[in-house]
Amino acid sequence: MPNDDKKVLLACIGGSILTYNAFRLLKAYYDPTKPQWILVGTVKYLRVFPIKSCRGQEALSLDCEERGVSTGDLHDREFLVINGRTGLFLTARAFPRMILMECSATDGVLNVSAPSLRSVAVVLDDIRNHNVVRRGTLHRQSQADGLDCGDEVGALFDDFLGISDTRLIYYQPHLFNGRPCNPQSAWWNNNPVPRRTDTIMYADLAPYLITTEGSLHDLNERLETPVSSLNFRSNIVVDGCAAWDEDRWAEIRIGEEEEGAQLQCFKPCTRCVLTTVDPATGEKHADMQPLKKLREFRLATEGPMKEAFGQSPMFGVNAGLQRPGRIYVGQTVYVKYKPSAF
Repeated sequence: MPNDDKKVLLACIGGSILTYNAFRLLKAYYDPTKPQWILVGTVKYLRVFPIKSCRGQEALSLDCEERGVSTGDLHDREFLVINGRTGLFLTARAFPRMILMECSATDGVLNVSAPSLRSVAVVLDDIRNHNVVRRGTLHRQSQADGLDCGDEVGALFDDFLGISDTRLIYYQPHLFNGRPCNPQSAWWNNNPVPRRTDTIMYADLAPYLITTEGSLHDLNERLETPVSSLNFRSNIVVDGCAAWDEDRWAEIRIGEEEEGAQLQCFKPCTRCVLTTVDPATGEKHADMQPLKKLREFRLATEGPMKEAFGQSPMFGVNAGLQRPGRIYVGQTVYVKYKPSAF
């Protein structure tokens, strides 16, 4: 074969290969069965709740880490209030005034305060050096250890809550933690639940809790007295998406593709009586709202989820970390959708 003909043949073969590969890549890119990142809204609020069941702090930015969000010296649900004798944890479900207690942290010092009472400073290095370990018992008899934060802060909780023998414990990664989060197949009806194992501190279930303003607005349209996203104690509040859009989220990315933190959803967040505690007054709603209203239209449909969640209505979504990063109020939020709702 003449050289010129060989060159033409090779050029045709090469062109065909390039065309085929380009077609294959375009097909993969536009394949409707392949989940794509879809812009759904922006971050409206970021919050960290350092002491479980106590007042949280709003932040302009948060770091997303394996065990949840953090800002400076404050990590989400890193402290737990327990009964010193039994180890049973105390929450605003039974002691609604807890939600009024506040904390801040600067230069390794945790400051805890209660309305109309005093403020107590806890030097965290001292707590680690004293190394007094206590075991807390949480939901479903799950247990985790922590370092006792001392008599003074315990007495502050006693005085404000009107009880005795209260202790505040401080999570440490090296201590016993019998509370891994292993997603269950019953948590979604029509989609495979992600298989993962997350390490949590003293959060109820998952390292991350996300809610949306669209769902809050829809709920408030049904209530006589509106509630705020604070009733639901989420870390990340997304604005701009449709009501209940979070039911369909499989993954969440906050920020641009190469830099944004990325989370994986694995369960709708089931709700309890804590949602009825007014975050401004520390009092429960007389008619158990918004929990009562949510039970009218946000219970799981028939199937495995119904058996798993029972009469606990859903609001928001639980998630775990896929890629760490710092997130900011105002950042764009992208999601990949599940094939079907739940």
